[in-house]
Amino acid sequence: MTFKAPDPAHGKVPSHTCQGCHGPGLASMNSAIPGLAGQNPSYTRLQLTVFRARLRPSAVMWQQAAKLSDQDIADIAAYAATRQPGPAWKVGSADAALAAKGEALFQAGDGPRNIIACAICHGSDGRGSDCLGVASITNLSPDCGGKVLHEFKDTPEFGIPHPNAMRITLRPMTEEDLKAVQIYISSMGK
Repeated sequence: MTFKAPDPAHGKVPSHTCQGCHGPGLASMNSAIPGLAGQNPSYTRLQLTVFRARLRPSAVMWQQAAKLSDQDIADIAAYAATRQPGPAWKVGSADAALAAKGEALFQAGDGPRNIIACAICHGSDGRGSDCLGVASITNLSPDCGGKVLHEFKDTPEFGIPHPNAMRITLRPMTEEDLKAVQIYISSMGK
């Protein structure tokens, strides 16, 4: 990608199209669609570029990203980072035990089973790291979180470091582990 200094004010204009699916202010309230508000710009740029190149599956995102220049992508990512994420998703009492298990896996991993703590890359608060290109995963609905975790776990190796790191990290996790982590991350945030 080649772009000049990202301009969040310019990114607001093309983001209006994004808000149709990703929600007002890019804070999704649709459990099937991730919010972009508060996301690390480097991660948003990577994802839009990967969708534009049709390396990540989504016919809708392929169409949307195909319309964007490198500068548009940088500006949208900068604008999204300035937006306030939506509220955390509610964890029902039936999911409290799973959320506790998910928190343990997220924060500490499970050494005997070779499960790496999610917090190593995403931080104990789940906000990730812009300078490392690691996504903020707070405020992600359980449905969307589960979809993304399975997408990474099931993705064949294709040479991009973050997906490959996620594949390796998720490989030893069971379905119950994945469910626990997705419930926990959905409750992170405000």
